[in-house]
Amino acid sequence: MKINSNSYSKINLVILSVALLAILTDFVLSFFQGSITDSWWLGLGGLFIILFLFYRGPNEFKYDSEGEVLNFTTTDNLWGRLIRSYNKHYEFPKRRLHSYRFKNVLFRRRLIIFIKSRSGGIKERSMLVSYLNGSQVRSLENSLKKYSHRGKNDGRKSGSKSRESGEQS
Repeated sequence: MKINSNSYSKINLVILSVALLAILTDFVLSFFQGSITDSWWLGLGGLFIILFLFYRGPNEFKYDSEGEVLNFTTTDNLWGRLIRSYNKHYEFPKRRLHSYRFKNVLFRRRLIIFIKSRSGGIKERSMLVSYLNGSQVRSLENSLKKYSHRGKNDGRKSGSKSRESGEQS
């Protein structure tokens, strides 16, 4: 299964351009006498829009479960060069996925995955997936549920519990 949410990159570029234009307009209008009190909301609104884009996180998420590995990638063309944590890539075998969790906060969604390490511990990895729509989140959740070992008989192989109980009776 593949999930790709790169349709928001162009929209975010337009929104960022409008926000920067609002801040620039406020800056230019502040040089004219009497206009400093009339245009303050332009700069403030532009600044809030930029902070909101930072808050939401990277706008592109790719998920691929074809083959023997799970691939998770987040990138952002606008802020990826400035904020390194926006560009993440995790690739691991399907059998190592222990569990997952979604954490929703106002206008922000985070995917936390738990991976079994070779030493027997569990590693936690997280990434922002705020730009996934509802159907993409459901598809991702169904796919992860299929490969999650915590949900499958507490990590046992299917049928092993029924054989043990059948032999005792």
